[in-house]
Amino acid sequence: AGQAVRLFAQDPAAMPVLLLVDFGRQTILPESAAGYGQALSGLNIRCKCASALPEEPVRSMILPAAPRMEARDLTLIRDLVEAGSTVLLASGPAFLSPWEFDSYKRSIKSAFGLSLHAPIRLWDSADSFRQSPYVDYGWPLKIKVRDFSRIVPVDGIGVEKIAWFQQMPVGVKRRMGRGMLVFLGSPLG
Repeated sequence: AGQAVRLFAQDPAAMPVLLLVDFGRQTILPESAAGYGQALSGLNIRCKCASALPEEPVRSMILPAAPRMEARDLTLIRDLVEAGSTVLLASGPAFLSPWEFDSYKRSIKSAFGLSLHAPIRLWDSADSFRQSPYVDYGWPLKIKVRDFSRIVPVDGIGVEKIAWFQQMPVGVKRRMGRGMLVFLGSPLG
């Protein structure tokens, strides 16, 4: 997880605060926030933890596995990005029920213009891949990260693809206003 945090953390001397938002019981993968927190504690990065979204822009923010956000939360995130924040939305929609996923998919499309595709269970006997599944990250550095769970392929107009499982993009970044949104459809924390 330390390498994962380094993927998105900036120069510690120049960064005022990296905000890690732990939504607690609202998240489907509590171990994701714990993983980011643990990785950040071992790095020389000024980090602050919060249990809710900030009202004002921050330089960098990580939102680990927070799939059950209301439309107003996604609007706030979009506004923070457009105002200059870099937001890593390490999403967990692959763990939602089909109805919840459809709702989340529509909300993400509306807020960020991203298209989410049907989740894929990497270790389910019906969809199993015969090799250990790795996600290949191409930005901000090239690295392979093993995934033990599920992925959600993601795409959109005006995005740069930054992570793939085989040929399917599972991570994108997109400039919006003065900031940037990084969306991951594969758990990283």
